[in-house]
Formats: sequence, C-alpha cells, structure tokens
Amino acid sequence: MCAPDPNAGIRMQARQEHKKKLHQYNSASLKYWNREVAAKQRSNALTKGLSRARSDAYTKALWALGKGRQANEKLYKSRAKLSKYDQKSGVSRASRYMSGKYRDILDQQSRIESTINTQFGRNMDIMNQGITRQHQNYVAKNREKLGVRPEFGAPVMMPPRDKAGQFFNSISMGLQFASLAFAISDIRLKENIEEVGTSPKGHTIYEWNYKTNPFSRYRGAIAQEVAKKDPMAVDIAPNGMLGIYYDKIDVNMEKVS
Repeated sequence: MCAPDPNAGIRMQARQEHKKKLHQYNSASLKYWNREVAAKQRSNALTKGLSRARSDAYTKALWALGKGRQANEKLYKSRAKLSKYDQKSGVSRASRYMSGKYRDILDQQSRIESTINTQFGRNMDIMNQGITRQHQNYVAKNREKLGVRPEFGAPVMMPPRDKAGQFFNSISMGLQFASLAFAISDIRLKENIEEVGTSPKGHTIYEWNYKTNPFSRYRGAIAQEVAKKDPMAVDIAPNGMLGIYYDKIDVNMEKVS
C-alpha cells in the first residue's frame, strides 16, 4: 500500500501555475517582438524623414539664395546703365539725380544680401531646431508604443516531497484499513515493543508505538514474525516495508491509547 505525498496537491498546483506563467511570458514576449519589429520600421522611417526634412529646408534656403542672386544681377545691370547722358535724348543728367539712383540700387542690394544671410543664418537655425524637436517627439512616441519588455518575474516555488508525512500516512492508512486487508507492521518502524499475549494460532501479540508517533500505542503482530508462521499473510509494500494481511491471521490491529 503506497500512501500519497501530503504535498502532492500543492506540487500539482505549483506545476500548473508554472505552466500558466510560462505561457503568459511566451505570449507577452511574442507581442513585444511584434511591437519591436514595428518600432524598428518606424524608426527607420523617422530617420529618413529627418534627413528629408533637413534636405528640404536646405533646398528652400538655396532657392532663396538663387532668387536673391537673380535680383542682384538685375541691379548690377541697372548700375551699369547709369550714365551722365541720356542715351535717347543725349541730354546730360544732373549728378545729384545719378547719385540718388545709385544709392537706391545699393540699398536694394544691401537688403537682398541681408535677406540671404538671414535665410542661411537665423532662419535656417530655427528651421533645424524645429525639425529636431519634431523628430525627438516622434521618437518618444515610437518608444512609448513599444512598451515595456516582458519579465518572467519570481519563479514559482515547488515544495519538496514530504517524505516524513508520506511515511506517516502509510502507517495511518495501514491502521485505517487493517480490519479490511493489508497494514504495514514492520518492526523497523516500531519502538518500545512489549509482548502482551499469544493468539490461538500461536501468533505473538505486541503493543508498541511508531517512531514517528511516540504518543500513541498500538496492538497487533510483527510482520517479520508472522512471515515465519504464515508467509502468505505477509507482503512487501511499495515503500519496502513489510505489511500483514490481518484478515488472514487471528490477530487484530488496533489502537490502544
């Protein structure tokens, strides 16, 4: 007769809990991997978008530079046409008039150069800062969508086999079912053994307490002695201890105190 492990139910529950936890971890890891792949793709797109935005800003500045140079070219031509003589009428112009026109052209050229410098200086810096902040905002949102990497957490503790409890359960089960069939009654499990009588068929009757339960006394036979008189009434339990089929002998197994 093999008594069950007292911790068997807890061990089974722990195994089920471990399987559940492992399944949840694997599922969360797969979802995180999918999010990680999507985040990597978005990250590549953001890098290309940053490069494109900066390229567009530089192209816009170059366009402003080209327009300014075209305007300057026209002003240079206007300066070349200034003369003290009117080409159509041949009449000499006043030097004061010529000086005023020349100053107007120089002022326009100065404004154009200032606009170009501003475009490639302050405006270009503002645009790059705006592009960088926008890129950082997109990167932060992309990281937020990725979420937190799953963690397995603390392991599920597996309680050990309660060999002492299992051993005592074997004895208890033997006592419970002694009147029905088989009970473990090995001398190796007993102490304080005292002979108290003899059965009609010659089996010696003893009282004892089990080593695992010194506070209770039991009465019955010893398997090693019964085996000498009636071998068919003795058998070996799965735990290696000898037991007696009390229904085959004229001695009862009972608790006396």
